[in-house]
Amino acid sequence: MLPQLLAAGVVSGCIYALVALGLVFVFKATGVINFAHGSVILIGAYVGVTAVTGFGLGYPAAVLAAVAVAVAVGLFLHHAVYRRLLAAPHMIQVLATLAVANILNGLATLIWGADAYAFPPSPRLRPVLSEPVVVTGQQILIVAGAATVMAVLTVFFRWTRWGKAMRAMTQNSLGAGLCGVRTDRVFALAMAASAALGGIAGVLYAPLTLVDPSFGGLLVKGFAAAAVGGLASLPGTVAGGIVLGLCESLWVAVLPAVWAPSLSYLLIILVLLVKPTGLFGTPVVRKL
Repeated sequence: MLPQLLAAGVVSGCIYALVALGLVFVFKATGVINFAHGSVILIGAYVGVTAVTGFGLGYPAAVLAAVAVAVAVGLFLHHAVYRRLLAAPHMIQVLATLAVANILNGLATLIWGADAYAFPPSPRLRPVLSEPVVVTGQQILIVAGAATVMAVLTVFFRWTRWGKAMRAMTQNSLGAGLCGVRTDRVFALAMAASAALGGIAGVLYAPLTLVDPSFGGLLVKGFAAAAVGGLASLPGTVAGGIVLGLCESLWVAVLPAVWAPSLSYLLIILVLLVKPTGLFGTPVVRKL
């Protein structure tokens, strides 16, 4: 019983970590939480299930289609809305992301309706039977996909020019701009990468559940993971996702499952009360 719960918690945690990484990408570039990220995840999942059930494409093609559409949506939002508000007060930027989220949710409902869609898993993904844990092929794909994404992001931030530019913007966006960093291009790259992560998370998670308008609720789980680990720390974000997934699995084993959704909010409140910077975050020192 316990090993099975731990395995399920790790799988859920990997999905939450992917969602959280998409939030952190934009946060590191702008200092703003993109609350429209859940809507991008929803659209990616809808595109993936449509590619499989409507056009008969294979799972890899569905993943590519979902990522491509998600990136297109992210870049459109950047050019149409977000880049025009970079100089606006922080609260205005946050409200803009909430407005965009509602618009995208409405468009998704107009296109796909309010019905729930089943995303059939790839027939090539067979379950792995090993006592006392049974792991499906989709769960293995989720863990492997999340580990690959995390490795790529580590290489990106540590050894690439754009990754270093984004780290510089995190420290001081004005100073980075004065040093020659094209902050507008870095922001566009952050939006595209965040949307791609959202598309990947949506398509990986969709076969484990139903795709409907509530699917974008993954945003709350991702935000909780980022808050627990630390919004400015990629390793902390991953750890926060795993911690949240494990806590949810163990919570269901002890208490009624209907209470499980409350855990994300409880963790957010607890972390903000005890350590507002997250478990792996560091306080920001501002000189006046």
